[in-house]
Amino acid sequence: MEYPISHYFLVRAESATLAARHIERYLSGNQLISYAEFFVQAEEVLDKEHEKFWDTLGMGLVANDVFARRMLEHLKEEGATTLEDLLSIKQGYATKILHTLTHLLDGFIGIDSVFYNLVEDSHWVSEELSEAIRGQSDEYWLVPVRTGMLENSVLHPVD
Repeated sequence: MEYPISHYFLVRAESATLAARHIERYLSGNQLISYAEFFVQAEEVLDKEHEKFWDTLGMGLVANDVFARRMLEHLKEEGATTLEDLLSIKQGYATKILHTLTHLLDGFIGIDSVFYNLVEDSHWVSEELSEAIRGQSDEYWLVPVRTGMLENSVLHPVD
């Protein structure tokens, strides 16, 4: 069965094989999300010199940004337009949106995370890390992960 790519992980490792193993260990032991199955296909792992590396990284960052902004729009629709408004929003849908947004900003991976930076435990890439990747090191990899059915997620409970 062919699964679509669910996440792209930025990893620092000595080889593509070790980068893939790192992701496999990370997802196997992750308490925030677990999948019935997941796959890393060696031929899809991108090193920093690959022609698609930076475009793929950029696409993942944009997707995370779009998701974060969508969460902000939902909060605005629920009446939260200032920081002070957060103290008076009703528990329920609006607070779950805030919770999801907070996890994205705080670096907790979720099923909605298109890109995840395991080097910095973040959904973004700092300027310092971007410069390090562009530097002389050949130890940065983008690892696409294909996932099966979600088994469990702290942010999105599965029935």
